[in-house]
Amino acid sequence: MSEAKPGALERYQLPAEVQESLEELRVLSRKAEDGDQEARKELRRKLKEASPAVIARASDIGRKAQHILIRTASGGSLLTELALSGRLDMMRSEIAGENPTPLEVLLVERVVSCWMLVELFDAFMAGQLNKDKSEHRVPISYTLELLKWQERANRRYLAAIRELARVRKLEATARPVQVNTQVNVLAG
Repeated sequence: MSEAKPGALERYQLPAEVQESLEELRVLSRKAEDGDQEARKELRRKLKEASPAVIARASDIGRKAQHILIRTASGGSLLTELALSGRLDMMRSEIAGENPTPLEVLLVERVVSCWMLVELFDAFMAGQLNKDKSEHRVPISYTLELLKWQERANRRYLAAIRELARVRKLEATARPVQVNTQVNVLAG
């Protein structure tokens, strides 16, 4: 994968005000989860007033799933966990490009999620095929099942890439909309 262009990653990062709002909502959420009814009411009120960017990030289940995969793949290494998270951000930025449409953003997220899943299954299979760790091998039936999951994940990944390419091709060949405006000036 090539280096992300300067500024490309920043375009895909959340603005500071969105990050601050999210942190405030997280604090309220923790208080509400601990049983604070006033915090629960305040959380609801603030969510109703929140920007679309805050709502989108707070409800982004796909990213939460990606972070679960990252924690699993990192094997407890904080360096690997943070590096994988950064790598996914770089991939998002690089794949999304300069001005992605909302549909492209959704498909980029799918591509990134599927890439992470494929990599994780590759790591699981490598662990099973490692002859030095034979005492930790699972039954061959489980390994064959894992191989099926790996293949399905790879198919989903490739399908997401194809769909993103297809959408971009359709957008590139779409006829531009022409707007004609007529102005009548009366002399007089």
